[in-house]
Amino acid sequence: MKFFAVFLGLFLAALPATAQTNVSKEDANKYFASCIGQQSSQQYSKDSQNMLCACTAARLTQFFTMDDMKAMMNTNPAIARPAYNKMLVDIYAPCMETPTREFHYNACITNPQTSTYGNPQKICGCMADAVAAHMKVHGPSVFRELLTANPNLTDPMAALTDDPSFQNFAQSKLLGCLK
Repeated sequence: MKFFAVFLGLFLAALPATAQTNVSKEDANKYFASCIGQQSSQQYSKDSQNMLCACTAARLTQFFTMDDMKAMMNTNPAIARPAYNKMLVDIYAPCMETPTREFHYNACITNPQTSTYGNPQKICGCMADAVAAHMKVHGPSVFRELLTANPNLTDPMAALTDDPSFQNFAQSKLLGCLK
């Protein structure tokens, strides 16, 4: 999701600065168009990227202001980082269900050891569904914890896949699916 910063920068450059105004539907549509036009650096499908882009664009109109957008573009990290972290927690995290499901399913299904425990599609589908359901409900709190451990994280999916606690959680879901 490193593309996030790139398309956000392209999108923000075209926006007028309007104080304390929520992001408009028009601006969210521009964001969406920019988002789906970017190549994902992750290993998930265009459909997952489109779902993520649609979800984040919709959330921008509810939970983000033009001041937040302007702050994210500030060159002073003390101003930009809180806005970026707000974006991760309030906009991105609630939208991570689909990409997280796909990522964990693909990681599971491509692991040759999975087939030794039974039907890989069933096992991996079960585990990926459980991880995705967790993210749907608890995504913002997961990202608050990740930001506590690393206040400068930039790639949401990498933060999840590199976090030992979250990987232990995913592993516990996989073990539950083997029963």
